[in-house]
Amino acid sequence: MASTTLVREALRRVSDQLQDMSPQFLRWDQTSLVHALNDAQRVLAKYLPHSCSRVDAFKLEAGTRQSIETVPSARLLPGDGSASMRGNRLLSAPIRNMGANGTTPGRAIRTVERSALDQGDPLWHTRSATAVTQIVYDPQTPKVFYVSPGAPVGTDVWIELPWLPDPLDIPTAGDYTAGGASTTKLSVDDKYLDDVVNYVIARAYMKDAEFVGSGQLASSFSQMFVASINLQAVAMGLPDPKLRALPIPSGA
Repeated sequence: MASTTLVREALRRVSDQLQDMSPQFLRWDQTSLVHALNDAQRVLAKYLPHSCSRVDAFKLEAGTRQSIETVPSARLLPGDGSASMRGNRLLSAPIRNMGANGTTPGRAIRTVERSALDQGDPLWHTRSATAVTQIVYDPQTPKVFYVSPGAPVGTDVWIELPWLPDPLDIPTAGDYTAGGASTTKLSVDDKYLDDVVNYVIARAYMKDAEFVGSGQLASSFSQMFVASINLQAVAMGLPDPKLRALPIPSGA
């Protein structure tokens, strides 16, 4: 679920709610709001990991062992342009082969237990081919999986991978005004835009706490965010985070 929401659109909504549009970022500066926006994405990824779910074509490394810990942009289609991405875990097993170019659908990939492969063919880690038939994945090591047969050295082999990457940091340098030229997008899915906006507004009013009424407004937007996260987690069958206050990442 790659996002289509531009950062400048999210911040336009924030600034509009804060009545800070003439000119924008006069009272609440862009840099502070972008920092809060990055924190909002991290919080969503922590409590609602599916907010960052993606399905990308993924180019295999040579051999059987594969990692999503850090994935260069050249190994992802469509990925996120020029940015490398850091994986959190697989969402499910890879679905199918995607040829030598990442765009040609091929045979399905089935999940197997490592013990079955080890017993049936103890040398399976030495086999290679241009199409994967099986995958071994252990949720206890969520950033690593194994493919069988392995990818040959010097040959591009792509598969379709459902996974949960960490949100990309939004750079503070950029023209994120409502009419700006920036095309940077959020990492979280579009349906979480309201949550992102509520989080950033809450943080803005917290920073502005010395002004009359800001504390109450910070509390109101915090509670809207917290209630939404708790309800969505339960609806998705995830553990209820039971949030009572706005989560603020360490060091923010």
